[in-house]
Amino acid sequence: MLEQVEQYRPHVIAALTNAAPQGLTVKELCGALGAGEQAIRRCLAALVLTGVLRESARYTPGARGAVPRAYSLAARGQ
Repeated sequence: MLEQVEQYRPHVIAALTNAAPQGLTVKELCGALGAGEQAIRRCLAALVLTGVLRESARYTPGARGAVPRAYSLAARGQ
């Protein structure tokens, strides 16, 4: 599992660097990187725990269902 996280880490960070300030969801990252959802989720979990990423809810007015979590790079000063 650790090898998989290290394999996708630079790609996830690069994708989030080029993303909008709202960040990207897991589904958007999977599409951008062409990777599986489980691999992306593991990498995101590790990066959130280390403080590299922050997780927030992306609320869309009028949308029904669960509110997706969006990931973005954490500010350097935090």
